[in-house]
Amino acid sequence: MDVPNTLQEFGVSEELFKEHVDTMAENAVEDPCTGTNPRETSVEEMKKLFVAAYYGQDVDF
Repeated sequence: MDVPNTLQEFGVSEELFKEHVDTMAENAVEDPCTGTNPRETSVEEMKKLFVAAYYGQDVDF
């Protein structure tokens, strides 16, 4: 289906990603929907998740 596997492959520049990843993580944790997740998360863990999505890393945390 030619769907990119990572945010990087989708065309998001590394510079733009690094510029906004902290804010994205903070906003994601503050989003009301995050409270309904079965596992609590922190801004630090959310940032790690975004980094994994950008670079295509396994999520093992």
